[in-house]
Amino acid sequence: MVRTRFAPSPTGYLHIGGVRTALFCWLYAKNQKGQFLLRIEDTDQERSTQESIATILQGMEWLSLKSDEEPVYQSQRMDLYQQKADELIESNFAYKCYCTQAELDEMRRGQVERGENPRYDGRCRKVKEPKSDQFVVRFKSPDKGEVKISDHLFGDVLVNNQELDDFVLIRSNGMPTYHFVVVVDDHDMDISHVIRGDDHLKNTAKHIHLFNAFGYQLPKFIHLPMILGSDGSRLSKRHGAMDILEYKRQGFLPEAMLNYLVRLGWSSGDQEIFTIGELIEHFDLTNLNKSSARFDLEKLQWVNQQHISKLSNLKLSELLMQLALEQNIELPSLKKLQPFAGAYKNRIVNLNDLLSYADKLFSNNFVVDAEAAKKHLKPSILEPLQDLTSLFEETTWASVSIHQAIENICQKHEIGFGKIGQPLRVAVTGGTISPPIDITLTLVEKELAILRLKSAIDYIENGMTVPS
Repeated sequence: MVRTRFAPSPTGYLHIGGVRTALFCWLYAKNQKGQFLLRIEDTDQERSTQESIATILQGMEWLSLKSDEEPVYQSQRMDLYQQKADELIESNFAYKCYCTQAELDEMRRGQVERGENPRYDGRCRKVKEPKSDQFVVRFKSPDKGEVKISDHLFGDVLVNNQELDDFVLIRSNGMPTYHFVVVVDDHDMDISHVIRGDDHLKNTAKHIHLFNAFGYQLPKFIHLPMILGSDGSRLSKRHGAMDILEYKRQGFLPEAMLNYLVRLGWSSGDQEIFTIGELIEHFDLTNLNKSSARFDLEKLQWVNQQHISKLSNLKLSELLMQLALEQNIELPSLKKLQPFAGAYKNRIVNLNDLLSYADKLFSNNFVVDAEAAKKHLKPSILEPLQDLTSLFEETTWASVSIHQAIENICQKHEIGFGKIGQPLRVAVTGGTISPPIDITLTLVEKELAILRLKSAIDYIENGMTVPS
């Protein structure tokens, strides 16, 4: 069975690169009818925090990238790691190193002076008797030949064993290192495919030696090129490399995030927009890209807009109600919100924009934008607005009859539709952007629309403060 894993270190938030790795692992497992697992690599006690663990779990939950088993926490597996280290010592693949930090510093200083690459020289390899109760456990790396890394994207990569020193497996404080526990855990969890960033490609040489020392079967390796910023430099916060939950706070849909991220390194023909079901159906390792992808916030916003536009009015209204509840904003009933969602969903790029429009339109504390009022609520439009308000009182409140009423006033005063449309929009919505004005007007109660129009008329007649 295909079993993949996502193994974040809880030393910070869950970022874009990590989410893409998790997504590829999850999709491949689902496509192959396999299993996706989550492992929290929290052996770095100084930097790992419960806050980071909570953030990672919340991010994975928001994206619906669910583990098929309970998450594995490395901090709860210390006895296993010590047991495996003892096994390697017993089989002569590892040894205890008693070198002090001062000795290591002196050794490396001499190597640098001689023009050599600084590395541990193996001086404790043959030490049989304990020299101290302070030691690290080192792996006895082969000092001849080479190791071949067979990677799905990069092919066969050869690493000379002389480039590898006797790396540490267990630190002097008893904590295991990444290179050690990743091998122990991948075997113990029956991981068949290791999908991770290409910054670990050369490290895989160490891992292969450990797999072989234990007699474990090698998993298949797939190392993904990193995601770059829009300018081709390393992805950073200024490019959008922030906590994945920040995208939730900015009004992005989880399925849009996944859709966008999957295209940063994978393709299926020319298709851009995918449902989650389509991604599971089409995802494979064949169409992974070897080159680095660039993060483009504008493209992400476009993808988000496409997904919003495909939501049913009911589903979008439910998301809007949930968002409003989180921000303590009062909105009308779900029934009244659905026509609003349908009217606005092709005009916004995120849920926050939609909530902002809804809050302005339905708020009990309705306020007209001061600049919009100054520009559009002028004396020249006073009489048409007065006549239209009177006509609206006798008009059936439907878009067709509203449109006809506006047309009648335009003909009476010999003005174009746009001349009255924008003042009408400002008076009823408080701003200058909305769907067609006849549709927009149907989104509020007739009495409320007329009340706002009368307030705008008072503003024009008396030079009062912005109508509200």
